[in-house]
Amino acid sequence: MIETPFAITPAYDVLLRGSDQMPIGLHQLQVATAEQLCRPHYARGSLKAVQAKLRVLEDHGFVRHDAIPTKFTRSPYYYALDKLGVQYLQRAGMDINESFRSEKEVDKHSLFMEHTLELNDIIISAALLKKANSNYWLDSFIHERVLKRSPYKAIWQGGSFSLIPDTFLDFRVRLPDGLRRVPVVVEHDRGTEEQHYFRRRIRAYIVFLQNEGFKKMFQTKSITIAFTTSAGVSRLGRMREWTWQELQASGDNLGVVFYFADLERPIDPQKLWLSPSWYRLEDNKPVAILGG
Repeated sequence: MIETPFAITPAYDVLLRGSDQMPIGLHQLQVATAEQLCRPHYARGSLKAVQAKLRVLEDHGFVRHDAIPTKFTRSPYYYALDKLGVQYLQRAGMDINESFRSEKEVDKHSLFMEHTLELNDIIISAALLKKANSNYWLDSFIHERVLKRSPYKAIWQGGSFSLIPDTFLDFRVRLPDGLRRVPVVVEHDRGTEEQHYFRRRIRAYIVFLQNEGFKKMFQTKSITIAFTTSAGVSRLGRMREWTWQELQASGDNLGVVFYFADLERPIDPQKLWLSPSWYRLEDNKPVAILGG
């Protein structure tokens, strides 16, 4: 344990929170709002207490904050680890990227931060699933910031491009005959990516699936590719159409592993993961991605 003033000791759990649920702290989410850090492990009405803890940590150099600029008002602060926070977690045995620099986590383009914070909401919803149904839970996850360290290199038509999923979610489902692993890669869309770039991403996933890149990247025998969007049902339709076109062009029948969902906010974990909220390419009947 790092030696620190006694006053900030109770605030450490915001950096690395643990409980009987999937641990979610600032270390795991990379950047997060106070509300996001509050939701998984604290009671409703505890937001002010979490904000107070973050202020103490910032005063002592463990975290720093920034805000996404908006047209009419300031958005809620989001927080990132600062130097002492990184040192604390390293001494606690956590895997921290040696190239981490706190200044890289603030003053970023608003589109980038909005995407990261929306992605964190999806991860948190998965972590909260066990509270809704004890037969389903998130065993572990890998954030995009970690996946960037070892991207998958997709080779197609003589060209090479990197594939970096937004997050990898490793679910467990309790069945009468034992546990089943359900590994899911999530790609979150905010409607800002043009068709060309979206289809190139799909093409990379086709190569990824054809070459079974998921076996090496995630140590799993199978994978589900889940696309979410916060840009509405029309965007959802275009995403499905573009994916179908790429699959047709590739001549491969991989559509069964692609799922698409239009996110409703706030995200209800049970509705998103256990209810018919997802669309495949084969038909327009919604299904449950974890089997209901």
